[in-house]
Amino acid sequence: MKTYRVIVWGLGNVGRAAIRMILKSKTLELVGAVDVDEEKIGQDAGDIFNFDHTGVTVSKDLDAVIKTANADVVLDYTPLVRDDQGGFQPSADAIVHVLNEGQNVITTLPIYYSQVTNPIMFKQIDDAAKQNHVSYLPSGLLPGAYASYVPTVLAGLMGQVDKIMVQSGEDDQHNYSSWVKVFGYGMNPDDFPQDRLTAGIVSYYVSGVYEMGKRLGLTFDDVKTKHEHFEAPEDLHPMFGTVKKGTMYAHRFTMTGMVNGEEKVSLIYVHKICDDVVKKPAIDNKIHIEGIPKALDITINGMMPLDESYVTSAAPTVNAIPQVVNGPDGYLQALDLPTIVPVP
Repeated sequence: MKTYRVIVWGLGNVGRAAIRMILKSKTLELVGAVDVDEEKIGQDAGDIFNFDHTGVTVSKDLDAVIKTANADVVLDYTPLVRDDQGGFQPSADAIVHVLNEGQNVITTLPIYYSQVTNPIMFKQIDDAAKQNHVSYLPSGLLPGAYASYVPTVLAGLMGQVDKIMVQSGEDDQHNYSSWVKVFGYGMNPDDFPQDRLTAGIVSYYVSGVYEMGKRLGLTFDDVKTKHEHFEAPEDLHPMFGTVKKGTMYAHRFTMTGMVNGEEKVSLIYVHKICDDVVKKPAIDNKIHIEGIPKALDITINGMMPLDESYVTSAAPTVNAIPQVVNGPDGYLQALDLPTIVPVP
């Protein structure tokens, strides 16, 4: 079996899960690890997570690692940056730089289905990849494997598809990532910039709605968004402190592609804390497809458990390595590649 040489760029929660997968694989080899955290730089990439020793030292210099590692692919798990309008619009410049170094790139960053959401960015990345005979794949869980890869494949069981609705969510009560602050848990809802949060979340997730629509041959007249916040019915106690009764503890976001006034493709996503204490709004990992036959309903349990919620974000990227390395040049989509299965 071919062995694929991998650089992991960004050693946060997703990077941790990816390195564990790589170390357990017979066909993947970790040859580089890059991060900006001074506490990680100079340490062994396995030791920092209490994994097996890897012999790979964490560096802050991606270019230097690329020049010496002879890697097949760079897994990009770098953090998001919010723009002035509150949206998540990560720059394509860093990705293009890596492509120009002759490296394939797979990332969980929401630079996803950009041919619709940001055609200029799509062309920038696609041109760089093709000029350097490498590939770029945006993946992850959402957008990505759960929306829109899995629903689109399931729609292949239908004789006719009239509507798709994908529901999901996560409990952030044990999430220590800095970005969780954007949800304002524990804040007075009247003092919170609700519109700014809506812009950020929609910019992150809505590309999955567009891809599912395009795969079904739909052209949306409009994409409607809805944001609901929920106030704690009692004092709640996530890991980061007490959330007082009456302050915000949950959000539900709905993004819907419309055709001739009809809802055709919807993604409903919940961010909340303490789901074990307060069940509303529900975190349902459900896919509902209407058409012929009348309805197909699928529930996926355990997709984002509290203790390992980042595994299902890392896995679609790590498991796609063979397809990307051996795939065509340019900006790729997972649905256009051979089926992504677990890497041995």
